[in-house]
Amino acid sequence: MTVRLKELFEQAKDHEVTLLAGQNGLERPVRWVHMVENEEIAGFLEGQEIAFTTGIGLESQEDLISVVRKCDENGASGLVVNVGPFIRQISPEVIRYCNAHDFPLFRVPWSVHMAQIMHQFSLTITMSEKHSMELAAALENAIFWPDREELYMDYMDQNGFGQQWNYCVGVMEVCACDDRQGTPARVNDTRLAAFVRAAESLITRHQWRAALLQLEHRMVMVFARYDIDKVEAMVRSVLAACRRITNDDELLYLGIGKVTRTARCIGKSYAQGLKLERLQKHRGRDGEPFLYEDSGVDKLLLSIPDTEILEDYYESTIGPLVEHDRVNNTDLTETLRTYLRFSGSVKETAETMIVHRNTVTYKINKIEHILGMNLSDFAAREQLSLGLRVREILDC
Repeated sequence: MTVRLKELFEQAKDHEVTLLAGQNGLERPVRWVHMVENEEIAGFLEGQEIAFTTGIGLESQEDLISVVRKCDENGASGLVVNVGPFIRQISPEVIRYCNAHDFPLFRVPWSVHMAQIMHQFSLTITMSEKHSMELAAALENAIFWPDREELYMDYMDQNGFGQQWNYCVGVMEVCACDDRQGTPARVNDTRLAAFVRAAESLITRHQWRAALLQLEHRMVMVFARYDIDKVEAMVRSVLAACRRITNDDELLYLGIGKVTRTARCIGKSYAQGLKLERLQKHRGRDGEPFLYEDSGVDKLLLSIPDTEILEDYYESTIGPLVEHDRVNNTDLTETLRTYLRFSGSVKETAETMIVHRNTVTYKINKIEHILGMNLSDFAAREQLSLGLRVREILDC
């Protein structure tokens, strides 16, 4: 779990650190410390740092407001000002800005050595990062090697995640839609890291029992000791936070696995979340979490470990139709999908595909001929609808 600014502030009270403004921002996460002596250096911040300044690089005391603004704009978690020969006092303008933007501002007298505070903060952050890395490694082992309990059980316990707790895993992929390709492609690791930071900030602020991992170019969220309703609510909050930083061409796909009974089943929840995320991407449904609990017949299909069974069913239902489309460059499979979606309504199929009703009727007759099935028969439509779902799962 990332350290909150509030926790660092509590540790520093013996060093005469005083909070002047921005109290509502104390829940912000802190990833590191950084000296910021002027506005230019503040531009080097990457986000979630606690910044320190003596003002030695400022041309005048009035320039402090510019440093404060730049730190805030670049995502710093707060600023510690060493009041002394370079900054004799902090202006009301700076106080007003920090309160208005919930940007924590601290004062330290010149008699206190800031290096000691920075050292203490760095040590706390480093230890927190160590625990987070150990927990992430343990959870990764739980996902990929569930039978090797010695690789994760004790490490999870040591880092506050119980062996007998229930767990739920959410898997999110961030993609950018390339108009030239027409299909979404994964964003790079740097861009993905921005979304991880946004989610991590939210988790830290609310102190949720959750851990974040980056696996296979995806963000993986592991929630501990929550029911599915609470997990869904938290995931929707994460999605909202991520949407605030998305570019116009970026899409978010998210699947949520089943709530497990113990840590031994974290890998199953991950596998379910991953498959559901892939289905969301395949179906073009971005920005909406797909829960295992709400996956209906997909839940049954996803639980079949032998893909040969799925392939056999696919070949015996819609396989010939898909092959016909491939060879003849037709759209009969899409026509069938739309026809089944509207429960066999020729009118609604024609309106959706923007074609004449006679065209739909002709294509339906062609489909029946190729498959040797009567589409007015409910059982036949049911088999073909399932076949289309099987194809999606195989494609994912």
